[in-house]
Order: sequence, then structure tokens, then C-alpha cells
Amino acid sequence: MADTVITAIKTSPGSTGIKGELLPVLVTGSYAANDTDYHAMSFPTMGKRFMTYVIDNPSDKDVVVTIYGSHTAMTDSEGRVGDPGVFLIGTSETATAGSYAEATTDEGALYYIIRCTSAVASATGTTVTVHAHLMA
Repeated sequence: MADTVITAIKTSPGSTGIKGELLPVLVTGSYAANDTDYHAMSFPTMGKRFMTYVIDNPSDKDVVVTIYGSHTAMTDSEGRVGDPGVFLIGTSETATAGSYAEATTDEGALYYIIRCTSAVASATGTTVTVHAHLMA
């Protein structure tokens, strides 16, 4: 089964231009936790090597979070978990029901993939939000 794509929205505090490249970047996306599918947010690292990620899980079910690195952007034909050039970073984290999970990585990649799933679908379909903070 293919991952359901979480649309990544990039925001960056501060100015644009040459100094903008040095500033941290925040990437955010969300999905309805009403199924047991894999939900994946893929985004370029934009030359940043450090990432802190937070999974805000107000749903009534635990969410398992796994981080991957990739050499290519996630498309229908490449850059998905299981494809060549996609590799596991660290271990899985669990955002327990009604809580959140936070972790960091300094393992570099051209693209990060944050992949979330629940063993049991949430009865409420509450929105789970994924935040990734990229730093130089």
C-alpha cells in the first residue's frame, strides 16, 4: 500500500535573501487520524543538517513515527519507503494518544520523510500535526 502524502508547508522566520538561507526553516503538515494507512510528509533539507520534529497527537490512538532519509523527492514512482536510496534514520518514536512525541536527528540527507501510522484507526478522526524544524 502506498503512503498517503501529507502536504508539507514550509515557513521560515525572518528575512529572505542571502541571510534567509542561514535561518531555521519550519515545515508543517497534518492528516486526519481516521485510518491505519501510512501518512508520509517528504521535504528537502534545504542544506540544513539538524532537524527537530514534533508530532502533535490529540487523537485517541497512539501514532508511531519513523524518520527516513532519501536521495530523491517523494513522487509516485520514486523516493518512497522501500525504494532504492531511501534509508531509515534512527528508531521509531511513539506519540501516545492525547500527547506528542519529539526527537532530533543530525543525520544528513537530501530529503527527509516523516512517516506516521496508527495500529487502530481513531474513532474521532482528529487531526494529527507534524512539525519539522530544520537548522544549519
